[in-house]
Amino acid sequence: MPLNRLKPKNPPTLNAQDAEPLMDKLNFDPKYEKAFQQVFGKTCVCRDLTIAASYVKSHGINTITLDGDKVDRKGALTGGYHDVRRSRIEGIKSVTSWRAKLETESKRSQEVKASIMKLEQEITQMNGRIMHLTAQQNQIRDSRERLMDEGNAMTRAKDKTIEQISKLEADVEDLETELSGLEAKIAGYTAELTTPLTNGLTRDEEQSIASLGKEVERRRKEMAELSKKKNQVRCSLHHSGHRLMSDCSWRVGKTRSRLS
Repeated sequence: MPLNRLKPKNPPTLNAQDAEPLMDKLNFDPKYEKAFQQVFGKTCVCRDLTIAASYVKSHGINTITLDGDKVDRKGALTGGYHDVRRSRIEGIKSVTSWRAKLETESKRSQEVKASIMKLEQEITQMNGRIMHLTAQQNQIRDSRERLMDEGNAMTRAKDKTIEQISKLEADVEDLETELSGLEAKIAGYTAELTTPLTNGLTRDEEQSIASLGKEVERRRKEMAELSKKKNQVRCSLHHSGHRLMSDCSWRVGKTRSRLS
């Protein structure tokens, strides 16, 4: 570019705070001033894109913003300068990094999901186990209450039977006492019978002897019957207690086997 052929036309100087000529910001050798005027003389630096567009329209100059956006007086608008190569490299690095992070987080997510699924299965199994044990507990509680009711009933029956036995034993003692008296009378009458009969016995005495003999036989039968009832009551009480203990032992053993 021959310097002696250059005749740049400088635009009017701007006296504004939001726009400054680009020539005032450049450092160069004064002998190349015409070349710099030719290239940068009609360009001003503005604060933002709106102010730059207004100066282009009002003064017919080229403007550039602090961010590198350029507004041409012919109407062209271009963006700021970007190093495309560096942007692509950084982009590739960023994509690679984020892809690695995505794979790591995906694996971690799969592991967490697997752990959650395993825990849910364990929780389901534990809930089933709890329900099963709860059902067994309810069955054992019902069996225990039923056994307690049966035990109370057996206890009441035992007390009643013991009371009956006591009453029967008292009756037996009374009968034995009465029987002893009758036997003593019979012994006396027998001794009298072994002696020669005298004419001193009256008919009433003979009838009394016969009546007493019958009474003794009747009392002996009653005593034998009471002794038989007493033995039956004792056997019944013994079998009832043995059957209750066997039933309780069987149910407790069944409950223990069910719990194990």
